[in-house]
Amino acid sequence: MKRIISLLLLTFLFSCNNAENEPKVTDLTPNAKSAKIIAADNQFGFELFRKVDASLNEPKNTMISPMSVSLALAMVYNGTEGNTKAQMEQMLHKAGMTSEDINQSYKDLVAALISHDPKVELSISNAIFYRNTFPVKDAFKTTNQNFYNAEVEGLDFTKNTETLNKVNGWVNTKTKGKIDKIIEEVKGSDVMYLLNAIYFNGEWKYRFDKKETADRSFTKEDNTVIQVPTMKIEEPFNYFNHSDFQLLEMPYGSGKYSMLIFLPASGKNTSDLISMMSSENVNDWISKLSKQKKEVFLPKFEFKFKNSLVDELKALGMTDAFDNANLSGISDAAQLVISEVMHKTYIKVDERGTEAAAVTGITIELTSMPVDNAFRVDHPFVFAIREKDTQVILFIGKVMNPMQE
Repeated sequence: MKRIISLLLLTFLFSCNNAENEPKVTDLTPNAKSAKIIAADNQFGFELFRKVDASLNEPKNTMISPMSVSLALAMVYNGTEGNTKAQMEQMLHKAGMTSEDINQSYKDLVAALISHDPKVELSISNAIFYRNTFPVKDAFKTTNQNFYNAEVEGLDFTKNTETLNKVNGWVNTKTKGKIDKIIEEVKGSDVMYLLNAIYFNGEWKYRFDKKETADRSFTKEDNTVIQVPTMKIEEPFNYFNHSDFQLLEMPYGSGKYSMLIFLPASGKNTSDLISMMSSENVNDWISKLSKQKKEVFLPKFEFKFKNSLVDELKALGMTDAFDNANLSGISDAAQLVISEVMHKTYIKVDERGTEAAAVTGITIELTSMPVDNAFRVDHPFVFAIREKDTQVILFIGKVMNPMQE
């Protein structure tokens, strides 16, 4: 009997000790500058998503990571000057903010997010790989290391396979294999790759019972009906009913992270809903959520999405960076431009929860001068007559005026 009591006591003490050592869920209260950054990124994200959605030739599963794109662009922003910098500030809704405020706010925000909920795995990684023969300013490298914890490394870009393995290997590792690569080839004009990777893995606060999952009807926007594996759960969820849609919030882990599901009302479609989305509107809708018991039917899904964001970013006003860039904060050695902004995402939703990843890869390249095949002798010149085998110069002279006898 004494032994049983001792064991129970030890178990109780061990449980208490574990509870004390268990990582705590934190409450985040952004300061004014951080709140401004968050609002700016959300607004940019909705605008970018709208452009991406409109660019699709056919209805397809689509997902972007506004934070991934914003962080990758923020690293580039540290190397911009003049009109290129001004255009990025306007597009990213950061006009009036100083570079120091932007960088520090991102540093604080990322640190807070990744340690926010111990029941949710979130990693945010940055890297800059550059051609090791290309002179990159120390200030550019140091700023991105200090504020974005970026891995910065010079590589021998002439070794194409090794460079691809390094860059894509980084992507594969940081997304736990969900996205295996971001660049397809190393071009002769490429001098730098700036990368951001985000990985998220969260279990539902209220887990679905696999036994409740069954094939159920799903009506596509063209009104065709298909059967899809659909999960079922009944729990109290935050809910809001708008005349154009229903909004349900499904929490992960300790409830600090959640999935918002916007379901268009009858007669509306996803494009109608996307056109309504802005930072202000979505914040307003979220403020109207209230706890209600709901029987939820949610399809399981898993997909990958990729898209070059060059056209969308140009359409949003960031034009000079691709054609007439001032990236003198990166290097004075040559004229540089952004040649590619590739964005890839992955998501899987099932009974356990959600696993998602995103990578943004920005390629910086050297611009080449237009090739002129003509040789125009249209100003004073020097000439020489030589013997080829012996290299003897027989005559040397100059012409200042061809009409002068």
